[in-house]
Amino acid sequence: MAFKTRSLWKAPSKQPNGLQASEQGLWVLDQIDPNRVYLLSYADGSIIREFGTRSKHGSGITVDSKGHVWVASTFGFEIICYDPETGRELAAIPAPGLGPGPGSPHALEWRDGHLWCNVPKAGQIFELDPATGKVLHHISAHGDRAHGMAWESDDLWCLGVNPASAIEPSPVPAHEAARPWRSARGLPALWSADTNKRVIFRLNPDNGEILDAIGVAGFEPHGMTIHNGTFWLCDAGTRDVFILER
Repeated sequence: MAFKTRSLWKAPSKQPNGLQASEQGLWVLDQIDPNRVYLLSYADGSIIREFGTRSKHGSGITVDSKGHVWVASTFGFEIICYDPETGRELAAIPAPGLGPGPGSPHALEWRDGHLWCNVPKAGQIFELDPATGKVLHHISAHGDRAHGMAWESDDLWCLGVNPASAIEPSPVPAHEAARPWRSARGLPALWSADTNKRVIFRLNPDNGEILDAIGVAGFEPHGMTIHNGTFWLCDAGTRDVFILER
């Protein structure tokens, strides 16, 4: 099965670098404009709401269960939480890393009360306690410039059409792969986009095992999210917000 990209519209910001789907619209973090957060219409990219942050070259954004917006300050080595209505800062924690100091965070995702953070230089995806920043778990991100992340939804259209046998033999038949998958911890698969390789890896969040992979042609995948069973991505260089299609 072939996959293609289709640009929907240009982001109103200068360098969109993080995406997060929500019921209110598409949250976008820009890395230089000046690190502003935008809530955009899915239909045409028009601005619903926006606010500034103190993030430095921000690369990731997510929304927690209370609707608070978290952004990754890549050059600030921290993760900052904001009130989505007022833009008021609510909290900040150091970004995870493998060394003695904090790392340079990129993508963020929220799941079951925890933050998940992609740190390309460490080659790892970290699960964090958002109250303290403590690392609870980490897995390999694979590739060499991991960026956007998204938790798999049960209605994701690509399931079962790009089997893991494309990477290595798999005992799971295609019709079985199309069923909702859960890890031993009960988590869905975690998709991670590698910008340099232009590949989206489907990962087991328990151990980092590669379950599947999809190539991305035509654009560099930076920010990524899943909306209504479809991959939404952005290219920071061209400002395109695009989707993957069969």
